[in-house]
Amino acid sequence: MRPKKTLIGMGWVTAVVALTLLSGSPVLAAPPDKDVTVVNTPANPVPITGFVEVTGATTVSGDVNSVQSGPWTVGIDPAHNLVSLAPGQTLYYNEGFNVIGGDGSELDFGPFDLSKISKLRIIARAFNNNGGDIRFRVYVWDNDVLAKRTILDEFSLFEETLTRVYEAPPPLVLVRLTKLGGTGANYHLVLIGR
Repeated sequence: MRPKKTLIGMGWVTAVVALTLLSGSPVLAAPPDKDVTVVNTPANPVPITGFVEVTGATTVSGDVNSVQSGPWTVGIDPAHNLVSLAPGQTLYYNEGFNVIGGDGSELDFGPFDLSKISKLRIIARAFNNNGGDIRFRVYVWDNDVLAKRTILDEFSLFEETLTRVYEAPPPLVLVRLTKLGGTGANYHLVLIGR
């Protein structure tokens, strides 16, 4: 009978040890959530991924890797925003005051490429005419075909200044000055395109 008591005793010891191991210390519930503050220092920056909503004033510095997705829309309120347009292609020719020779002398200026401008202004001045006018001819110009060259405008000046504006000018323009009578004279020619 002894082996039977031994087996029963060993069974009780095994059961007690097993229950002791299983019960161990009691399991505690998780603590409630707490706010976490992350300090992002330059020495130890915290990477940010995903979407971040920023409110208030903030500063972004360094290299920013950003990609636009979709069209951008910008609300412009002229009452609160200064609206200015970037200038387009311009032409500005001004060689200052110069001299043209006596009767029959001719000077050509250009051709000027006006293909990217929508308006041309010519300011012409003749002075110290010495007995003759200076004729200003504005040509629609073609570098290759002589027959396509035609006079767009013509005017003569004697001791005077004139300004002409041409809306939608042709792609190429040449200005020719001719001295009509007398000896040399002074002129000033300015072309402005916008």
